[in-house]
Amino acid sequence: MNPIQVSESKTLKLTNVLSRRIMPEELQNIGTIVMQMDNFIKSQNALPIGPLVQHVQVTLGPKPEAQIYLMRQANQLITKIDPQYHMDAVLRVKDCLYAHYTGPMAKSELATHKLNILAFENDIKLKNSSYTIFVNQDDDDAVVDVFMEKN
Repeated sequence: MNPIQVSESKTLKLTNVLSRRIMPEELQNIGTIVMQMDNFIKSQNALPIGPLVQHVQVTLGPKPEAQIYLMRQANQLITKIDPQYHMDAVLRVKDCLYAHYTGPMAKSELATHKLNILAFENDIKLKNSSYTIFVNQDDDDAVVDVFMEKN
């Protein structure tokens, strides 16, 4: 058994982050979109570095909606950006709940569930946002880090 390690005050810091919003009808094409992002980074004489990051932001209101963003870090800042992309020199998210998961990819959502339970049990208010970093994955096993920003 692999316990899910948690921590209550972590900071997520990413540099030279290229991001792209994923529309619901595009979800089946994630692999292609990641390849397009990597190719765009390379076309700007930069290199993609680090793991893939998924940011999910849930909108508030009578009809909450999950907005999904894919993020890739580059080895340098890209200044000429296509309209479907956004670039941040530094993305810093402070005071997060953090979970480190190692195990079957199919069960990696347990890390997010554990953080939600931790927040509930300790009366910690969370923003409607999470960052999932796919540190390593193969057919069966994965290493996933999840950051959830406190309110």
